[in-house]
Amino acid sequence: LTSMRAEAEAEVYLAGYPDQLDDEKRNDNILFYEGKIMSRPKGQLISVIHEKWFGDYRLLESHHDYIQWVFPIREEGMNPQAQILLKHEAEHFQTSPSIQNRVIQSYKMMLDFYGMKLGNEETGEISRGLNYRKRYRFLDRSHHNYLRITRILKCLGEVGLEHFKTPFCAHIITEIGKFHLLKNCFRSLSLYWIPIVRNDDERSALFVSTESLDRNWGKMKWNLRNKKSRRR
Repeated sequence: LTSMRAEAEAEVYLAGYPDQLDDEKRNDNILFYEGKIMSRPKGQLISVIHEKWFGDYRLLESHHDYIQWVFPIREEGMNPQAQILLKHEAEHFQTSPSIQNRVIQSYKMMLDFYGMKLGNEETGEISRGLNYRKRYRFLDRSHHNYLRITRILKCLGEVGLEHFKTPFCAHIITEIGKFHLLKNCFRSLSLYWIPIVRNDDERSALFVSTESLDRNWGKMKWNLRNKKSRRR
């Protein structure tokens, strides 16, 4: 049941939410990333989040309402005060260099929280952070952060930063397969992260790379791997 639901969610994402209506009067995500409103509840301006929250692991872990603002997606989340990302907002994000730079900074903040760093903004290459041992141990037992990562990856794909997804997944595969770290991420990697990579060849290659990690997920992975994404 879980794998079927995950597959269905990935299909809707890859198809661009064809049944979702736009509302150009609603712009909370644009206003937030332009620094005109604060996240809610008990939130802050995006500039303050980047300046004051970066590296504050206790805050990033315990505060549960910022992630829907910092990484908006086209699905309802757990924060009723956060607006879903609407189609016209996603298009605006894609064409605004200043907003894209802020989203990248948000991504760097969360990568640091997970013990990683963005090595190259053009390629999306990921490497270990200086604190990776402690942060990896945290991530390996923090399953709700896997949901956050799913949201982060979906958001990146909506706002013009799709090229960050494959390197992230490849980094997790390497850490699991070569170094036997982050093994508890494997289920989310297979069910939720790889399936939302839009490029068919890249998604297929990632699934191939996971074949030696755990044969138990083979059937589901191959089913998802062979499904071609429907373009918007």
